Amino acid sequence: MRSLVISLILLCLMLICIVWNYIYINDVFLQMNSRLDRLPAPDSAGCAEALRELCSYWESQTDWVGLSVGYPTVDRVGEQAGTALTCALHGDRFGFYTAIALLRDSLSDMRRLECFSVKNLL
Repeated sequence: MRSLVISLILLCLMLICIVWNYIYINDVFLQMNSRLDRLPAPDSAGCAEALRELCSYWESQTDWVGLSVGYPTVDRVGEQAGTALTCALHGDRFGFYTAIALLRDSLSDMRRLECFSVKNLL
C-alpha cells in the first residue's frame, strides 16, 4: 500500500513538472515573440539596443530552457538572435529580416516540441 501511495505522489509530481515546463516554455516563446514584434526597423537607432535586450533575455533563459528543449534548437535561437543583432549593427536589411524569420521559426520549433500533443508523446 505504501508503494502505491509513493507511486501516486511521484506521478502527480511528474505531471506538475510537465505542466510547469509547458507553461514556462510557452511564456518564453511569448516573451521572445512580443519583443520581436516591437522591434523597430533595422536602420533605426533603437533596433540594435532592442536586439541586445532580446539576446540578454534569451541568455538568461537558456539554462532553464535547455533542460527540456534540445541543444540544437536552443543554439539555433541564440545564433539567429546574434545574427539579427550583427545585421542591425552593420545595416544589412536583408540579412536582418532573414535572421528574424529564422529566429521566429526556431522559436516556433521550440514551442511545438514542448506542447501537449499525441505526436509529442509518441
